[in-house]
Amino acid sequence: MVDWNDPVLEAKLGILSVHLSYTVLGLYGWEYIRSSQVEIELLRRQLPFRWPLLSYVVARFSFLIAIVLRATQLSPFPSNIDCQCMNSIIIFTTNAAIGCSTTNFMIRTWLIWKTSYLLRILLVLFSLGHWGLLILAAHSATINGVCMIHFAKPTYISAVVIYSMLYDLILLVLTIIGLLRMPSTSTLWKTLVKQGVIYFILNFVANLILLVLNRLNLNPIMNDIFALPAACICTIASNQVVLSLLRLLPNHESSDSPSSVKVAPLTTNFTMPWSPSVAEA
Repeated sequence: MVDWNDPVLEAKLGILSVHLSYTVLGLYGWEYIRSSQVEIELLRRQLPFRWPLLSYVVARFSFLIAIVLRATQLSPFPSNIDCQCMNSIIIFTTNAAIGCSTTNFMIRTWLIWKTSYLLRILLVLFSLGHWGLLILAAHSATINGVCMIHFAKPTYISAVVIYSMLYDLILLVLTIIGLLRMPSTSTLWKTLVKQGVIYFILNFVANLILLVLNRLNLNPIMNDIFALPAACICTIASNQVVLSLLRLLPNHESSDSPSSVKVAPLTTNFTMPWSPSVAEA
């Protein structure tokens, strides 16, 4: 039977965790560069800023900061950067990326249910609860003279992950119900449902792996080894949901179907580099 508290095994798991962090850095760096059209258009002032884009931009940039700082922290080269300060920034930016990624999906649900003020209030409360749990999940600390990111007890982390999974499920169900109230068989309508399902499945699988590792409580390294990859999957999935809608909408903006009118508030008017037409995104 494997002794998960064996110092030799923990050392190997520590090395695996470092390699995994650099893998996430490479994956997310590549994804960020290849999907940076929105940021480029904003910087060139070719894209009017609208509030639904705020969570999208913040999620992407926050996780980029978090993974770059984490890779710097794990670098074999000496650094004079204050460890406590760096850990605090990593925790803050990672939480911001996760929270804003879910907020991207919540905004879509919010706008679909624009006529139900009670449901909008519930969505805001669910979102605030999610942000509150994320903030309390970890903090920077010095334990036995070692500067480290101190996570809450595995039971609390499990509660945060379960809440996130249920929150995503509620958003998916409300999105589908809201779209069903708009009678249409258009490609755009089907894409909105498909995007929600894919986003939920990816997040569910990532959070499930994290939940299982936390509940097993094998050792501190194994408890948190998948936290960064899970945050990366959450951020990329959320970003791709937004971008895929931006790419699709130019093909539907001239449609006279009811869904075209209904879904337009989900977006903001601007011209993207991949399309010569004006998109409602």
